[in-house]
Amino acid sequence: MATGKDMVRDRAETTSREAAGRRQRGWMLLFLGSIIVSFLAASSAPTPLYAVYAAHWGFSPLATTVVFGVYALAVLVGLLTFGRVSDHIGRRPVLLTGLVLQGVAMVVFATAGDLGTLLVARVVQGLAAGSSLGALGAAMLDLDRRRGALANSFAPGLGSGAGALVSGLAVQFLPAPTHLIYLALLGVFVAQAAGVLAMRETAPARPGGWRSAAASLVPEVRLPRETRSEILIAAPVLFAVWALAGFYGSLGPSLTAIRAGQNPAAPNGGKLPSCRIVPPKCSALPVFV
Repeated sequence: MATGKDMVRDRAETTSREAAGRRQRGWMLLFLGSIIVSFLAASSAPTPLYAVYAAHWGFSPLATTVVFGVYALAVLVGLLTFGRVSDHIGRRPVLLTGLVLQGVAMVVFATAGDLGTLLVARVVQGLAAGSSLGALGAAMLDLDRRRGALANSFAPGLGSGAGALVSGLAVQFLPAPTHLIYLALLGVFVAQAAGVLAMRETAPARPGGWRSAAASLVPEVRLPRETRSEILIAAPVLFAVWALAGFYGSLGPSLTAIRAGQNPAAPNGGKLPSCRIVPPKCSALPVFV
């Protein structure tokens, strides 16, 4: 028969375990949120560099827009095709695959020598983001629906802004920005891949998960009936906000250079700058004005 002291001790142990579990879930939420931030930071990191690429490879603002826009298409394809795979095989395999693909994209960016290479890097990067962001959001909701939804709402914007800002500062003040930025991000992705290997699975694989995952690759777009009106109201606003961000992200550096009286498409032998002194036309900081 349990005594009063035993009951008090059991309650204290239960409370301690619950507090430890909350702390662990909090750290996992923070870690998963950092992956979202780094993915979106990597997506916006090339933005301040487009004027540098255009100046040294001689392509037009239209080509810059294509390089910028192909990423969005790749994200959409990745999300529609691979977005449900983690429900069948678990979150960790999908996140590891996405981090590996992001690492590959960073290597391609760092060694890029022409417009075609940039397009390849953006496609790989977009597929990695599209296939992983759904799994990241789901993993955060697995841990804590309230805090996970909150973190998932502001992490993308934080990552996009931080990536462009840090990249712009690197272009202005650091040597070899077309290599340094991507190598730094590569290091971040390697560290996060190690973290994913160490974390516990939030959604274990289902029996026959790989077979059902293959079936889930067929895109399926549908909305619950009770949410359709709210989504129809919100969709134009979301579209306009991201379209405006895309406009500034794709054409901002070139427009800034034109306003400054410089030619963003002046060729320079096809070589990118590797010195610390960055020409004024390479500066991306005015984009944020």
